[in-house]
Amino acid sequence: MKIWFSYNLTVGFAIYWASNLLLWFPWSYSSDLGMILMLTVSPVIWSISSFYCLKSYPFDNLKNAAIINGLVFLIVSIVIDYVFFGVFRNALDELYHPTTFYGYAFVLFLPFIIISLGNKKISRSKKIVNLNDFVISLIIGFVCFGTLMFIIVLRNE
Repeated sequence: MKIWFSYNLTVGFAIYWASNLLLWFPWSYSSDLGMILMLTVSPVIWSISSFYCLKSYPFDNLKNAAIINGLVFLIVSIVIDYVFFGVFRNALDELYHPTTFYGYAFVLFLPFIIISLGNKKISRSKKIVNLNDFVISLIIGFVCFGTLMFIIVLRNE
């Protein structure tokens, strides 16, 4: 269970930064365009990652997996949002739009939507988390994080 929980943390970290990297350019151009993409493209990315986390849950009760996955993804999003927008960029006013709170609610309830739509598919195709899964998630997360920070630093110079 600890391995699966840790896997959810690393996937949440990776998906957070991948999603933000994909939204950065459109959002920099137009906040409306960024919000539209946040409500269309980001849910697909988060859905796929949540599906893989649920698929690797080591027990049969997917409702417990959905609760844990939703809470982990929500906490990761809130904490990193605060650090990224509040501490690093000093731009909390850019963060707290209604769409951000809709996004938080979506991330929390997304695993329940996934298990209601694909419970049998998840149960039939169980996956065991291994070291490669962690490495891939961490590489994606750090590459996206590093790229976004590089862009922000270059833009501010």
